[in-house]
Amino acid sequence: MKNFIKFSLTIIAFSVLIISPGCSDFLEEEVYSEYDPNKFLQDKAGVDALLTGAYSSMAITDVAHRDYASILSEFPTDIAWETGGGLERLVIPIMQFNWDSNVGFFDTQYNKYYQAIARANNVLLVAQSLKGVNEATITQINAEARFIRGFSYYVLHDLFGPTPIIEIPSGSSLDEIERIGKQTPKATEAQYRAYVEADLTFAAKNLKPSAVSSRANLGSSWALLSKFHLSNREWQKAADAAAEVLKLDYALYTDYTKLFAIEGENNKEYILRFECLPGPTSPQSNLYMAHAFPPSYPILSTWTNFGAQFRTFTAFYEKFDLVDLRRKLFIDEYTQIGATTVTKLSRDASGKALDNVRSFKFLPDPGGIGDRHGNDIPYIRLADIILSRAEALNELNGPNQESIDLINRIRNRAKVNPVNLGTFISKESLRDFILDERGKEFFSEGKRREDLIRHNKFIQQAIDRGIQAKPHQVLYPLPKAQIDNNPNLKQNDGYTK
Repeated sequence: MKNFIKFSLTIIAFSVLIISPGCSDFLEEEVYSEYDPNKFLQDKAGVDALLTGAYSSMAITDVAHRDYASILSEFPTDIAWETGGGLERLVIPIMQFNWDSNVGFFDTQYNKYYQAIARANNVLLVAQSLKGVNEATITQINAEARFIRGFSYYVLHDLFGPTPIIEIPSGSSLDEIERIGKQTPKATEAQYRAYVEADLTFAAKNLKPSAVSSRANLGSSWALLSKFHLSNREWQKAADAAAEVLKLDYALYTDYTKLFAIEGENNKEYILRFECLPGPTSPQSNLYMAHAFPPSYPILSTWTNFGAQFRTFTAFYEKFDLVDLRRKLFIDEYTQIGATTVTKLSRDASGKALDNVRSFKFLPDPGGIGDRHGNDIPYIRLADIILSRAEALNELNGPNQESIDLINRIRNRAKVNPVNLGTFISKESLRDFILDERGKEFFSEGKRREDLIRHNKFIQQAIDRGIQAKPHQVLYPLPKAQIDNNPNLKQNDGYTK
């Protein structure tokens, strides 16, 4: 049931205190509410409103999902690319590794997650002064807020590496808040890891299991901790956190081909998801399919087919075994409206690769309106944690039976042949196999760039595709607007003239 995103815009207004570096006009935000915030924020209902605003800021839906999961996380990789529409000229620098600190996608992402951090910090400050609320409830509130903050720093780290850690002392004036935002330098890598780990560990120790995967809970906290440690190559911590998740009541969804469709939403595989609803007034929607439909594809009259087309490389599509269920979520051929001949998308009649296959992972929502479909967007699935533990154990011990058993849980669901321990003669051979399996399992979910970077293959793969990528491009540059507004914010290596 999609109850979380059906929030009141009147209530949401209480969460507009945005502590964002480089944002000079946030203090002028209007509050459209008939309530007195000084009274309203003294009870749990008021803090819940603030939490709702923080959750909405961290949600990766709509354009934010397109920008993060596709443009920044897949288009610089071996999976997908884009042409057409007004989006093409904006995306070309990303696909060609020709970006700089002026690219708008970077500033948008940076501001988005610092807004979520600011709102989470606001919840933590307000929770200190709650009256008539028991300690257990306050701990729950703090744990959710710290999960949101830890998640936001995790995404920022994925894109930019360490960024400023913004903390607002209790009782700070508005001028002091703005000064902190504009003067805080980047944290060191060690400081950053310790801070995020502390937030997520606090959440894991204080939240309970829950079937509501769109809100922080015990499972999502351990899962994000596992992913955080995996991205930092902290293998034992990643394996241990994954093991905590595997103890909980999650299960792989039986039919992979329906997992991302509307009918598969209420499943026990999603550990952390972002809820979506169709329609022009929905606060959160899934825009993916409007980019995936090929030209003149027979769609419902209520749907939109964008000129900006998201395409899959033929070489990636052909990695799948013919019997692999995951392969069924690609469109390789179709008959255009009004035509009688079949249009091929993988290769032409001469065998030339067309790099035009379409991922239909988020099967169109029958109730979708325009470009807005209601398919929920998973950020962490059980399959991710299963393969994460398999990877971490291989890095710790080399090929081992538990890693093989975990991999085969994923392959069995996909209806492809299981693998045997004897097939892998070294840690490196199993490492490469797991990376390949992750590509097949998580295409169109925005994980490929992060996976390739962790495996030290992101830059080399780009070079192999004929792109002049440089080693420092494993991180994106900090946005120029943020550098200009904060004299203590040092640009990432390789991006200064």
